Amino acid sequence: MTSPAEAQVVDCELFDNHGRSVKLSSMWQDRTAVLVFYPGDFTSVCTAQLCEYRNRWQDFTKLNVTIVGINPEPWQKHAQFIGAHDFPFPILSDPTGTCCRNFRAKAWWGTRRMVVVIDRNGVERWRKSVMPLSRQSADDVLAAVKAANLA
Repeated sequence: MTSPAEAQVVDCELFDNHGRSVKLSSMWQDRTAVLVFYPGDFTSVCTAQLCEYRNRWQDFTKLNVTIVGINPEPWQKHAQFIGAHDFPFPILSDPTGTCCRNFRAKAWWGTRRMVVVIDRNGVERWRKSVMPLSRQSADDVLAAVKAANLA
């Protein structure tokens, strides 16, 4: 599913890889945020997706974009995942699943693989959901940012 939805998003409280509370809105205060909802740390497709974003980090930062990984797994597991793969972006824990539900990323099997682009005003500008064994490429996400005139 791809949509050019333009709706104000609901803020959420999540936890960073040190267990500190983080308001999701802080991620888009001064730049475009790409929220990456994904099923699980250390799984093959999720790891490949986030490693591709890590490898293209310069392309994202040139457009003043940050990546934010989100799923319900514990922050301690996220800390291990970040450390194992040297991700330059935050991965946030949503232990209650509230954020995943708010963004319609909660599915019967767990967390839906979805990317959502949020502009600096907290407005959703693009979303794409794919089947669990597929993933959104960095090129797709960068093109969406450019198409929404956020670059």
